[in-house]
Order: sequence, then C-alpha cells, then structure tokens
Amino acid sequence: TMMQWKAACALALLTGLVGLGCPLGPLSGGRLSGEVEPAPVDWLFVNEVDNCQVETRPSDPHSVNVWCAGVGSHPYLPSSMILGPKDPSEREWVRNVLDDPEVRLRVGRVVYELQALRLEPGEEYDAARSALESKYELDPAERDADREIWIFRLEAR
Repeated sequence: TMMQWKAACALALLTGLVGLGCPLGPLSGGRLSGEVEPAPVDWLFVNEVDNCQVETRPSDPHSVNVWCAGVGSHPYLPSSMILGPKDPSEREWVRNVLDDPEVRLRVGRVVYELQALRLEPGEEYDAARSALESKYELDPAERDADREIWIFRLEAR
C-alpha cells in the first residue's frame, strides 16, 4: 500500500542519516562529519543555535544532540535538564565522558576537538546553569527536584 511504501522510505532515509554518523533527534549517531577547526576564544556564538552535537568515545564514536550555552571562553553542556533519566550517569554520552573526557563538538557544520570537565557546584556551575536556563526558557521554580543536573565545561585539548 501507499502507507507502507511511505513508511519504508522514511525508515530508509532515517537509517541512511544515522549511518552517516549524524545523530537524528533522540537517536544517537557515530563519528561527526564537518570541517575541524581550532577552538575559538569566545563561545558566545553557540547561543545562536538550538542544539549542538557532541561525539564521545573516540575508539567507537557515539554522538548525540545536546543543549549547549556559551559563557565567555567556554561552551557548557548539561546532562539533562527536563527529559530522560534523572540520574545523569544513566545517559550513555555522560558515561563515555567520565571514561574518556576527549570529545568533539559540532556547532553547525564546524567540529571542535575538545575535552569535557564536569563542574562541581559553585560559581561557575551556577553561571553556566543560569545561561542554559535563560537560553532554553526554563523556570528554575518549576524544576523537578529529583532531577540531578551535571554540567560539563568544554575546553581545548
């Protein structure tokens, strides 16, 4: 039928895109494609895009779409602020970063080779979280108290 044909085409397209290494929505991908450039000094430009893609586990690349915010000289990635597991260590990309902090971040068509550092609670964590909440229009008063949020600072290798 026409409906089955459309479903088969959609599945083929989805499989093809994931096969190219691109994460698609909530589906993970592999190695990110794009022009590799040196890390910039100022990361405020990431505030102009909705999402970035992070690639972890260099030995067997795993990439996902993530939220990101730029604060001065660093981009910041949260583990999960509203959806998914409430325990950050239940996310595959987070576990990968804990095992090996080398990551690649794609913003638009450009890939940056970086390393991730988990922030401890404090001034930098609060500034990064505030930037993320502002960018994604999250009201801290409506926060799920059971959700633990880890934030990673990315820096040049």
